[in-house]
Amino acid sequence: MRFTITLRRTIQPWQNRSQRTLWTTVTATGRTTDECIQQATHKLSSFKDPSLCVALVSKSFPDYRAVTQQLTSHVHATYTIGCVVDHVPGMHHGISVLVGDTDCVPFHIPDSPERHKVRSISVGRWGRVEDFDRLRFQGNTLNEEGWDAFSTISQPANQVALPSTLQKQSGVPSFVFMASDNEPDQLLHALDHHFPDTAKIGVIGASTPFITGEPYALFCQKEMLGGGIVGFASYNDRPITDIQVGHTSLEPLGDLLTITRCRGNIILDLDQAGATGLLLELIQRGQNARIAKDQEFYLGIYPIDSDDTNKMTVNRITSGDPSRGNMSIDTTADLKVGQRVQFMKRRASDDNQPIVPGENMIVGVVDQDHTIDAKPIELPETSKVITDVFGGASENGVIVGRPGLSSQILNVPYSVAKLNLSK
Repeated sequence: MRFTITLRRTIQPWQNRSQRTLWTTVTATGRTTDECIQQATHKLSSFKDPSLCVALVSKSFPDYRAVTQQLTSHVHATYTIGCVVDHVPGMHHGISVLVGDTDCVPFHIPDSPERHKVRSISVGRWGRVEDFDRLRFQGNTLNEEGWDAFSTISQPANQVALPSTLQKQSGVPSFVFMASDNEPDQLLHALDHHFPDTAKIGVIGASTPFITGEPYALFCQKEMLGGGIVGFASYNDRPITDIQVGHTSLEPLGDLLTITRCRGNIILDLDQAGATGLLLELIQRGQNARIAKDQEFYLGIYPIDSDDTNKMTVNRITSGDPSRGNMSIDTTADLKVGQRVQFMKRRASDDNQPIVPGENMIVGVVDQDHTIDAKPIELPETSKVITDVFGGASENGVIVGRPGLSSQILNVPYSVAKLNLSK
């Protein structure tokens, strides 16, 4: 037995492809930090020396470093990664843990001047205060050179390299998980280019500038990072073939329309008419006249050759110009003439419940009005453990890359993405 433990510690997790990947997931809450960690790790006590441990920690903890240090002392994994989220599945306050045995290749992309800040150059995208300092690494081409310089928001995939640890591997991952700041697009372009049929799933960390002094709180081993990306690729022999995406908080507004003129992430015309004017007509028509002026609207976007709802992506409408008809969409993928789209709006709901466990990995989006910053929560009086579920929800969105489709950041409130590791 001693020899087996030593062997696992010395062999890199991607060097043993003959052994099936084993996953264990648990989510727990408790009255104190110690109790919460003990509840979670007690369920992992039979899992000795895993190759990988991923922890998603709710923002309600007073000291994130203490949480990760206690976790690493209980789970002696070769690699420990994760991030702070708004809440974990089934509860507002807690920790969600995933551990895996072998066949997992971890990666870490630090924030640096070399990272391409894709989301800072999209027209109509307004940066948050906590992100301004990070954008010093990259100027805004549109502001400097004007509209004539803007034609695309996508970076050619052949200019983007995979993380160094993934470059060393042969074969195709069964799925990729990541925890990121608000700029994962450069990595997603590379993953989509090299592994178009591999499922990608992850979470954008919760905003923590007023808690840690950094925009985000990511974990890599025992170090806490204010930006970048941490994640892993699983080389299990059983590929993940499906990620289920749900938008239960949305309902359609009007009929399907076709993009007839666009540029980058800007729609100029829908069905030969101004996009913003068409949306205003729908808002003012019939029962839609009661829609609040500050209500957010969304656009369901179908692939160029399909009206399959399962392949639709949903993005926020960030701005519009009624006089010109231009409409800005919160996406980093260039829109295309001929794509079918569907205006959507929020259903009337004050739902503030944590994401409900479904599959054994689930990530979701929480409304920004219901984060711990907006509405502080009371810590639980009793402990609670949910086995066979891992995940978290963030107001900044989640990462979804369904096999065969371009990856995206999903930031529609109360939307979820889930997959089953055991299938």
